[in-house]
Amino acid sequence: MNDIQAQEQMPTSSIFNKILVAVDGSEHADRALQKAIELIQALSNKPSLTAVHVNPVMMVAEPPLGIDVDAKLNEEGHEMTEPYRQVLNPTGIQYNINYQTGDPATIICDLANSQNYDLIVMGTRGMSKMSELFLGSVSHKVIQHANCPVLTVK
Repeated sequence: MNDIQAQEQMPTSSIFNKILVAVDGSEHADRALQKAIELIQALSNKPSLTAVHVNPVMMVAEPPLGIDVDAKLNEEGHEMTEPYRQVLNPTGIQYNINYQTGDPATIICDLANSQNYDLIVMGTRGMSKMSELFLGSVSHKVIQHANCPVLTVK
């Protein structure tokens, strides 16, 4: 079989079936979500989308008495992601919202890798190379450790 025949027999469906979008309430995350929506709407197979918000771990010696930390984090996660529901609802895109607490880059990569996402879309602050070298960034870490392509949006 020659190359032309092989190409004709390849499936024409999209290589993207599951897209993970990292959201954090920033303008960069808003633009990343919009780009993911545009991509999904342009694809014939209409991949599913998961928006994930990761609340960074904050070290607290002891929570105040009477405060259910897990319930509070769950409430904050729901509040943070509500605007994304409002954006996604009218699109007709099949989506899920996921919010977790921990190291954002680790959780994004672990989720993408364990759930077999085909693409991660996320915002970037556009930091200079020097600041990124010293501070590190979530997008840089995700690019380095994810098993799938990562699309960063400024």
